[in-house]
Amino acid sequence: MLESLLELLPEFFSVLFFASGAAALSTLGVYIERLALETMATGDTVLALWLAVIGLMAFYFGPYLMGLTEALPRGRRLLARLTE
Repeated sequence: MLESLLELLPEFFSVLFFASGAAALSTLGVYIERLALETMATGDTVLALWLAVIGLMAFYFGPYLMGLTEALPRGRRLLARLTE
């Protein structure tokens, strides 16, 4: 029993890594997008557009790439192996 749980430990840490990375990049994306809106209000359009693109990239890499394509399938596999 203990050996089978130790075999699942790397999978658990990979799910934890990708889920926390997705959460961190999502938070960073929200912060950058808010900064872009504040920069746009001051009148610096070029910097605001650049920040908006960087914020969108954080949203792409965080929730989509790390969350949807990595953490979710790994989490489902881990749950399936735990219920066996």
